[in-house]
Amino acid sequence: MSVLELPFFWALLAMFGLHGAMSVVSGHRVGRHLWFVVAVLTLVTVGRVVLVLPWCVQPRFDLGACQWWIGGAVMGLALAIAAPALSVKWWRPPASGMELHTTGIYAWVRHPIYLCEVLWPVGWSLMWGSIYGLALTPVWWLGFLLHARAEEEQLERVLGQQYRDYCARVRGRIFPGLPC
Repeated sequence: MSVLELPFFWALLAMFGLHGAMSVVSGHRVGRHLWFVVAVLTLVTVGRVVLVLPWCVQPRFDLGACQWWIGGAVMGLALAIAAPALSVKWWRPPASGMELHTTGIYAWVRHPIYLCEVLWPVGWSLMWGSIYGLALTPVWWLGFLLHARAEEEQLERVLGQQYRDYCARVRGRIFPGLPC
């Protein structure tokens, strides 16, 4: 068996990508380069896409055609959440003079792109019947939660009371209504 057939290899790559994303939101020097942002996004995404595919050896479930419909609906929801959120400059670290978005999806959840990043792998895993993909969902959520907390520290440092007031109004960090 090749290492490329192991789903946990791909999960590890995705987590390295997520860890690298911390450099982007923290404003670290390397995180300011477009090539680094692209590399990080590639690791985070490709790892989570590949680990559920049929050639990665793992236990699977089969719900028939409905698993493709359910998975597709979850992925569609994720895209519907992400689309308006992508209009902001999400790839840049917090900086003075930046505008805080508080309307639309941002009135419900502070990090809608991270919500999308948790939901689409669920839909993708359902479509391919990947038990490991579904089981890793709490790991992705925790990774993005830690990432969001680091980003929020930067946002609070840059925006001050304006951001604290926003956090008091919008409890949902990643999931609407939940403080986590």
